[in-house]
Amino acid sequence: MATLSVDPVVSITHKKDVLIIVDTTGDYNAVTNAKGWGSPNEARSALTAIVTSVTPPGGTATSVTLTSGDFDDDVKRAQDISSSFTLGDGLWKFETTFTVGGDAETVTTYSFRDVALKCSIGKLALGNMTYNDYAEIKLMYDKLLQAMECEEYQLVEDIHTDILDALADCPSSIKTDCGC
Repeated sequence: MATLSVDPVVSITHKKDVLIIVDTTGDYNAVTNAKGWGSPNEARSALTAIVTSVTPPGGTATSVTLTSGDFDDDVKRAQDISSSFTLGDGLWKFETTFTVGGDAETVTTYSFRDVALKCSIGKLALGNMTYNDYAEIKLMYDKLLQAMECEEYQLVEDIHTDILDALADCPSSIKTDCGC
C-alpha cells in the first residue's frame, strides 16, 4: 500500500466528559503547508476511509470508524468519540489511518488525560497540606508534562503511577468528587 502525499496531523482534546479527535493537518499551501490537504496533494474530500484505533490507559485497542461523523466533514474535521470509552486519566494512544483509494497513511498520537489528576492537585493545594507536600506532587506533575513533550511515554506512565501512589494517603475528598 502506497502512502499519501499528505502528512496528516491528529490532535486530541480532553475535557471532563469529552474526548475529541481532530484532524489538524490543514489545507495545502505551497509556502506554509506543503504536506496539507488539496492540490497537488490528495483532496480531503477524496478520503475513502478514516479509522482510528484507540488504546485507553491499561485497556485494549478499540477501532472507531470516523467516515460517518464530523471528522469526515471537510469543514469540522473533528469528532467527539467520548461515548465509545470510559474516560479515565492516563496515557491514551491513537493510531489513525487515512485512506484515499489504495493509498493510506497512519498517524500515531499519544495524549495524556489528566482531568481528575489536575483536580486532585488543585484540591491538595487549597486544602489541608498535612497529608502531602503539594510542591513535591506538583513538581512530579510538571515532570510528567515534560516527559510528554519529549515523547517519553513509558516515563509518563511511571511518573503518573508515582503521583497516584503519593496521593494514596490523601482523604477521599481530594481524590474524588472534583466537580471540575
